[in-house]
Amino acid sequence: MVLILSARPKILYMTGRFQKRLITRTTSALAGVRSQGVRVPPSVTQGVTTSGVKSQVSRTITRSASTSSTSASVPKSKLLRRRNIALVTGVIIVGSYISFNQSNYYNLDTLPPNGGNPKKLLTNPLFTEDKKYFSTSTSSMHQKDSISHQQHKEGVFLLNEEQVSARLRQFEESYMVNRGKGVTRYDICQLPSNSPIEDDRAEEIVQVPILQDNNIKVSTDWMFFGVFDGHGGWTTSSKLRDQLISCIIRELGTIFKPAHEDNLRYVPNSATIDQAIKNGFLKLDHEIVNKNIEKLLNDNNKAKAAELLMPALSGSCALLSFYDTNSKLLKVAVTGDSRAILGSFKDNHWTVRQLSIDQTGSNPTEVARIISEHPDEPKVIRNGRVLGNLEPTRAFGDCRYKLPALIQERIYKQFFGKRLPNHLQSPPYVTAEPVITTTKINPENNDFLVMASDGLYEMLTNEEIVGLVVKWMEKEKMIKPQKTFWNYFGSTENKLPEVADVTNDKSSKKPIRKTRPSNGAFLLDDNNVSTHLIRNALSNGGSREQTSMLISIPNPVSRRYRDDLTVTVVFFGNDLGGENEGGKLEINGDATAGGKDASKAKL
Repeated sequence: MVLILSARPKILYMTGRFQKRLITRTTSALAGVRSQGVRVPPSVTQGVTTSGVKSQVSRTITRSASTSSTSASVPKSKLLRRRNIALVTGVIIVGSYISFNQSNYYNLDTLPPNGGNPKKLLTNPLFTEDKKYFSTSTSSMHQKDSISHQQHKEGVFLLNEEQVSARLRQFEESYMVNRGKGVTRYDICQLPSNSPIEDDRAEEIVQVPILQDNNIKVSTDWMFFGVFDGHGGWTTSSKLRDQLISCIIRELGTIFKPAHEDNLRYVPNSATIDQAIKNGFLKLDHEIVNKNIEKLLNDNNKAKAAELLMPALSGSCALLSFYDTNSKLLKVAVTGDSRAILGSFKDNHWTVRQLSIDQTGSNPTEVARIISEHPDEPKVIRNGRVLGNLEPTRAFGDCRYKLPALIQERIYKQFFGKRLPNHLQSPPYVTAEPVITTTKINPENNDFLVMASDGLYEMLTNEEIVGLVVKWMEKEKMIKPQKTFWNYFGSTENKLPEVADVTNDKSSKKPIRKTRPSNGAFLLDDNNVSTHLIRNALSNGGSREQTSMLISIPNPVSRRYRDDLTVTVVFFGNDLGGENEGGKLEINGDATAGGKDASKAKL
């Protein structure tokens, strides 16, 4: 039987040949029996087929043997040989049946048969029965802290729905903002594709006492939400996570002048605030690219090379939202191609507006700006990329596009680095200066803000994102479902609502990873709205199989099919209890991985 199970691909061919030979010989045997005057029923003759060889032939030869005892016309040796043939054929048929109907040789299981234990998979079957011979093995999977375990190289298996949800929810967080100042909640989720993930994020809330123009003393909250999409490594985005918001707060502190009374501060105009935010962006990038490299070259300290040089060599986009709860003004600053959109309910329908425009080599405004700065370089933008290589036209780090060739060659020779980009003539080509928009928020309109790295917008349109958030809000009973005439016929119950994109500038890139037109179908499985968006982005229109397939692809191969995903969703609204100066940030355990004890948020 071991032979049969190990040689399955040849079983059908061998069985067919044996069966044909047996049918021929059995037919001859029956003819011989008839020639001796023995009557053979027609059912026996009809039973000599590939499906009934074993049973019918056995009965036929038994009858022939009983007849031969009286007639003695058929030799016993022939009868024994025919019995042996029937027996062998029967074994082959039974073995074939077991092999093809009970084996999982051709099945694709979601888990390995032994529950994923790699040691059992490595067992050598040759000597399992014989204890006389020594046999053992070692591999990178034998130790629990081995590199294969740490890098999740147990195997590639299609994840089931429970495993998919666990993977999607692994890095989700949700916070209730109990301040009564216009922001009620924000959700975050990240899904890596690179290893480590090149995206990062940060949030911060700061209470500031201010003196308004009419000399009224009030307290406002500055709320910051940041998404940082790294490229060429994670070191630049992690630098922004740790320092960018602090840089912005320091710059704002210089323009909100002290009123010399109870720590109050005067409020500057909007343009002054915009300039302070730009200064914070540019100063941090100058430190990353210029000051750190200058320090490295002056000290010639190789021990500090990685710390000082890596954030300059890699790069990162930055998307920062700054909401002032007193003025209800939301400022969005973007450097690169991450995107912020605002969903609003106005005039009995939902709208979406982009609060940032993607800054890439495909944006006509950005292309015109760079060409005007480098008029004598016809190859400054090639194939929608800076010097044919870098897609975002604004970024932190990326010193290859900012430093002169002589400096880069010196870094490369003394420490490490990358080769010069082709056609480099008059850097800098890339800047970290952001473009800033200002929007008045209306909490009573159920406004919500979605911020995400470009990986989300490669899979979903602005309208689909807002529609998905609306459906999630209906499920969570944050809003009442919008009823139309067609709802009574059930035709739109499981479809996304209609959303109008009121963005004036349509130059941002469209989804490039959608493989079929949207039919409005969606999945509604998550308590965290950011996780909900990522799940639906991967589903390509509500397909659980598509989601499982994309989640199951291990990194770094997965980067070919999906980018790192980071999503932050902020809900604006008025608390019934009014403002609460003593209110805190509370972890929403139902939508946070690990529950309420998962992290320690500080207000």
